Formats: sequence, C-alpha cells, structure tokens
Amino acid sequence: MRIVSCILTITILFAPVQAFAQDWINYFDYEQRFSVNLPGEPTIEDVTIVSQRGDTYPARIYRADEGESSYVVKVVDYTEPPAELAEGAAVVDVRSAVAWEAWHYRMDAMESGGEITFDGYAQIDRIEGHQLQITNADQSRTFVAIHLLARRLYVLEATVPESAPRPMLFQVSLQMLDENGERVRFEIDADGQRTVQEQPTLR
Repeated sequence: MRIVSCILTITILFAPVQAFAQDWINYFDYEQRFSVNLPGEPTIEDVTIVSQRGDTYPARIYRADEGESSYVVKVVDYTEPPAELAEGAAVVDVRSAVAWEAWHYRMDAMESGGEITFDGYAQIDRIEGHQLQITNADQSRTFVAIHLLARRLYVLEATVPESAPRPMLFQVSLQMLDENGERVRFEIDADGQRTVQEQPTLR
C-alpha cells in the first residue's frame, strides 16, 4: 500500500512538470547560430544597439511569453563592424560587449528600484560569460545570462513572478552553434585558453 501511495505521489508531483515541458519547443536560428528552449514560437524584432564606444551594430530580439512569465533572447551581431571603424576599434567593441551589457542591467535595476541578488561569472559549454539575478520592485525576478562567441553576443533574459520557480528550462538550454549548425563545446584552462571538445562518435 505504501508503494502504491508513493508512486501516486510521484506521478502527481511530476505530471505538471512533464506537461509544462511538452508545451515548450527547442528553437533554432542557424543564421545567428544558436538554439534555446522557449514556450512557443517567438516574435522577432530587428533593432540596433550602441556599443560602449558609441558605435552602432545590428541586433535581433526574440520574445516568447507564458502566462505572467516572459522570455527574451537578444543576439548582437558584431561580425560586420561599421565600415568607417578601424579593426582595433572594432575589437574593443567586441571585447567590451559582455561588461557593457551587464552594466546596463545594473543601471536599469538601480533606476527601477530593483535589487541585484547575484552578479558573477558564468559559463555554458565552457563559453565564458556573466549572469545576473534581479529582484524587481514588484518582487518578480529577472534572470540574465550573457555570453560571447565568434563576434556574436547572446543575452538570455527571463522574468518570472515572485512565486514561480527558477526558469531552468530556459536558462540552461542555450547552445551556440558553429557555421555547420553543430553545437560548440570547449575545454578551458585557468588562463582562459580554449580547445574544442571532441564529440563522441556514434556507431
């Protein structure tokens, strides 16, 4: 009887999670070289951003909502700098991109009455970046991940209500892709030197 009761309890606990996950999709954009889990097909908006130096670059914003929760991916394309820029200036724009994006979130949080509860280093597939967690003035929470690869900046932003769990299905799902659409993974040492991680061969 206890075994039946335990099985029933486990089924009840996990059923909402399974139903939740089934509604989500694994969204791919091969042009911008990434994939991510979203609660449905996103709306897409092309915008421009201004770099730390004041230079302008194209960006694309992907938005998908689920109830009171919102999920946003922003990809800033630094692969083609403005024609008038010297290569050295373009390098500064790229190398400062993660810090510049994180600074904007800090300023926005301060101006809106939010509180930053985490602000630190992060990595996905050994691709280094930065994460922030912000408790907003209305007690909703915003989770941000910022990563840079091959002159593209990837920004994941999820905002969920106060009582909602962490948006893990979204947060950990980012995959950055190479020119062939394959997932990029690295090994990294303490000096930040990266080597491509060999993928297992399927036989």
